[in-house]
Amino acid sequence: MDGVEPVKILLVDDRPANLLALESALSGAGYELVKAGSGAEALRFLLRDECALILLDVNMPELDGYETARLVRQNPRTRNIPIVFITAYGADERRVLSGYEAGAVDYLFKPVTPELLRSKVAAFVALHRAQRQILAQAEQLRAHERREHALALAQLELQSLRRQEAAQKRYRTLVEGITHALVWVIDPDTLVCRFVSPSAEAILGHPTDRWTADPGLFAAALHPADRDQVLASLRAITAGSHGATLQHRFVRADGSEAWFETAARLLPGEDGAGLELRGFSVEVTEVVEGRAALELLARATAELSGSLDCEDTVARAAAVAVPALGEGCAVEVVIDPRAPPVRAVAHVRPEAREALERVARHPALGRGPERGTEVIQDPAGLLDADGEGLARDLDALAAAEIVQVALTAHDQRLGTMRLFTSRPARARDLELAAELGRRVAQAVENALLYHRAKEAVELRERFLSIASHELRTPLAALLLQARVLNQLLDTGRIPVPPGSREELQRRVRGAVKQVERLGGLVNSLFDLARIRTGRLALERAPCDLVEIARDVAGRFEDVLALQGRAFTVETPEALRGVWDRGRVDQVITNLLSNAVKHGASGPVALRVSRRGAAVEVAVKDAGRGISEADRARIFELFEQGERSAGTGGLGLGLYITRSIAEAHGGRVSVEAPEGGGAVFRLELPVGVEGAEREAASPPARELDDGRALAGG
Repeated sequence: MDGVEPVKILLVDDRPANLLALESALSGAGYELVKAGSGAEALRFLLRDECALILLDVNMPELDGYETARLVRQNPRTRNIPIVFITAYGADERRVLSGYEAGAVDYLFKPVTPELLRSKVAAFVALHRAQRQILAQAEQLRAHERREHALALAQLELQSLRRQEAAQKRYRTLVEGITHALVWVIDPDTLVCRFVSPSAEAILGHPTDRWTADPGLFAAALHPADRDQVLASLRAITAGSHGATLQHRFVRADGSEAWFETAARLLPGEDGAGLELRGFSVEVTEVVEGRAALELLARATAELSGSLDCEDTVARAAAVAVPALGEGCAVEVVIDPRAPPVRAVAHVRPEAREALERVARHPALGRGPERGTEVIQDPAGLLDADGEGLARDLDALAAAEIVQVALTAHDQRLGTMRLFTSRPARARDLELAAELGRRVAQAVENALLYHRAKEAVELRERFLSIASHELRTPLAALLLQARVLNQLLDTGRIPVPPGSREELQRRVRGAVKQVERLGGLVNSLFDLARIRTGRLALERAPCDLVEIARDVAGRFEDVLALQGRAFTVETPEALRGVWDRGRVDQVITNLLSNAVKHGASGPVALRVSRRGAAVEVAVKDAGRGISEADRARIFELFEQGERSAGTGGLGLGLYITRSIAEAHGGRVSVEAPEGGGAVFRLELPVGVEGAEREAASPPARELDDGRALAGG
């Protein structure tokens, strides 16, 4: 784009083909595209450079998109860069929720439509350029005011050294020609104005002759909040010093405020007989208000991003607008069309909150604008709709105008923000209110999305709990019938055609295994639902861990023997403690099942031992081993390591194992020895019962005097 500085867009994906696709879709739009093949490479770029937008792939090795986004948000220099996640997972509520918690502002789902990608990128780039333009204009204003300030001070310094009558005349001519600043002279003792430039009337509205005729006008024209400090600073100036530089406010004749930057010095007067305070005051209202607007928006963004609760977000939105945009603010958001809207109010005077609440919800205000802003310039005109009640409330609020701002996000109207101001709103105020409304709407939309995602997750967990519970009874009956049928076939109590018994027995045994597998899956889903809803209750009772481990080992003895694999079990005589026997049995079963499934054709070892105030169950296999990256995530929900590829499963077993261990106050971990394979360790606190018997526990020994239960 000619005449427009290209902006940088950071593309992050570990697949070069995906980077090439993004680059192709965005080429020719005037963007400078920076490609990064990993999260670490993207972070290195952001340490030395900046960009307008980050298009970030979610699923990357080592440092995934979520962690990369969190690190970007932690850096103060990059935390405000918008991040759009690109994912192939689809609109999964949990992943969308994780993305927003990590700091994303939007999502794109693969395959990405080029038109949609270009449209979203163009919107963020337009916002970036608008922000850069505001900052550039503010800096230009500051630079201009500094130059003017420096020039004026130089002029004052030059004129103060010239006492001749001709120089004084030229000084007066110069002063009278200044239109953007005030030049004044006051008595250092009485602070009565002796001279003011003609620009004072044009800028502040007070007639020029009144400044010298009214002894108290100079002090009265200072803003009450600044008056004492400014007068004290002026009285403290001494002859020969560098004077004083102040930023303060004057009050215009119409009651409005104007910000000035003033430089004052104590210099000899025109007659050379005495001293006078000479000052040069440059109006910097636009610069100060521009800086305040940027600070307000930054504060609002930080405050609104601090919560994903709908009601809290609405309350924060009302509070952040006061008093910057008005003495009072009321925010109304419709979360559910079938329920009353969520409302929040804030006012500089706490005693006026009740009146504000009544006015804000009064039907006379209507629904508010569909888009943009709307100004009610005469709130008293609403009296026709009600009468004395509304009149009293409006008097209590002392509102000269009501500014109504539509809260819209993605073409959807979410509600209305109402600002109650004691003075007429200017065009700049309306622009700032509209921008704040956009940010409030975005925060409300994020809160609504989080609320809906949370509800969907809760509904899913309830469904899993109910469905798995309801499936357990028919599955138990089906499994019982299948086992009875298998037993009847084995004992010959069911007549079958000659030559078909073995085939029928094979099929029935296969059906039994599949029903058992399905039952295990249903039980896992049932446990998952309990864990996710915080209802995993433990039935603790004194029990012997060694006895539990041997019972579990016995169930795997035949399986490993048929596979020709060695299976060793090493335990002490007893290790008693207070645990949930069934859950500990389930954990050890999961660990052994994992070792049998992923241990290739190698041996499996089970060891039970004491570790100080805890006990440990270690299960070792001789499989492929587990990479460091996999070790950090295999205990998470629905996660599986590389060695699980092609073996099926949902990634629930180790997650449930960890949850049960943590419910007992213990933990589960995994190691990858140098010789290959993996060692899973379960650590559990002994509990009261185990502590009483600690002294009686003999050292560990191998079960059956060290003989392998299954040779190979």
